[in-house]
Amino acid sequence: MTPEGLTAQFQVDDALALSFPDNSFDVVWSIEAGPHMPDKAQYGAEMLRVLKPGGILVVADWNQRDDRRKPLNFWEKPVMRQLLDQWSHPSFSSIEGFSEQLEATGLVAGEVVTADWTQETLPSWLDSIWQGIVRPQGLVKFGFPGFIKSLREVPTMLLMRVAFGAGLCRFGMFKARKVTNLAQVQETARGEALKA
Repeated sequence: MTPEGLTAQFQVDDALALSFPDNSFDVVWSIEAGPHMPDKAQYGAEMLRVLKPGGILVVADWNQRDDRRKPLNFWEKPVMRQLLDQWSHPSFSSIEGFSEQLEATGLVAGEVVTADWTQETLPSWLDSIWQGIVRPQGLVKFGFPGFIKSLREVPTMLLMRVAFGAGLCRFGMFKARKVTNLAQVQETARGEALKA
């Protein structure tokens, strides 16, 4: 049931080059799309570009620990490689790194607000496996190929649970408000370009 006055439209688009004009939306919300993006900075810039001045960006994503502060160790490197390969992700960003990329666009009013929801989401990895067992409707619907794909996912989900539990991966939440005075941002950017 759709609330009165609310309409929705769905379309496939390129997240790194959105087809929407500048300043189109009051809110942009992205969930677990960032790891799929080969250029995290461009992904963030595009979401901010299509926001109206004063609009809100909310992102929920899988992230890795900030390896600038603590490099990946001997067992974390192969685990991370396996996770990226299995999920076909180019990379995970860190919570700190992605928030810095959003702020670097010059389109964020103040600072990006972040939160680490790793502990809150940790049970979901094992629960996802359990739900596949107790509610096998999807396996029935997709037949034997669906069953095989589901079996292939179990080790990766267990590995994700290990990575999140050990602090290698983190579930990051991001909230940013787009600046309200775009003319001032553009003038500042022109001034910086002239200095360079």
